[in-house]
Amino acid sequence: MSAAARALRPLVLAALALCAGCVAFERSPVAERRCDRDLPGHWRLRAEGIDKTLRIDARCHTEDWPGLRERPVALDLTGFAIGEDRYIVLSPAEAERAIGAEGRSLTGAAPAGAVFLVLYRIEDGRISAWLPDSQRALAAIARGELDGRKLEDRFALVQGDAERLRATLARHTDLLYDTRAKAMSLQRVPSKEHP
Repeated sequence: MSAAARALRPLVLAALALCAGCVAFERSPVAERRCDRDLPGHWRLRAEGIDKTLRIDARCHTEDWPGLRERPVALDLTGFAIGEDRYIVLSPAEAERAIGAEGRSLTGAAPAGAVFLVLYRIEDGRISAWLPDSQRALAAIARGELDGRKLEDRFALVQGDAERLRATLARHTDLLYDTRAKAMSLQRVPSKEHP
């Protein structure tokens, strides 16, 4: 295993551990995913031995997402915003590619039409991003604060029509995301530092 592959291994294992208890949403909260005009550009990802620059084009597409075995993954990083909170919408297959787990349990566990949402915020040239916390979501479902159910042993499915899901995200982000926890972070690279 090369040094670069060893450096990516902790990030991939962390992503797989996070998705060992993923939160799926029954459907997308929006009919159409859009490109966030603040995303295009070059961003530096630094995490657990990784120092990689990602290029996001004007359509919010990247060919540079760090995948397994040093192979970059192509992803569309499109979604929607609710106030200051922005979300990337990923199908189960896209989510598997994003974490380097193609053919794993996300496509099998999530119902048809379900999506995964990555919450992110951009401030002072830095992106902070969080995955929803399945234990937090399952506890809120058990208390009757979220509509949903458990999928298999570890997944949460948040249910509702698109309008209800948007309202949940607008008013109850804390039932799904722990924004006080460490986030994945990307720093904008000034244009003079890249070709």
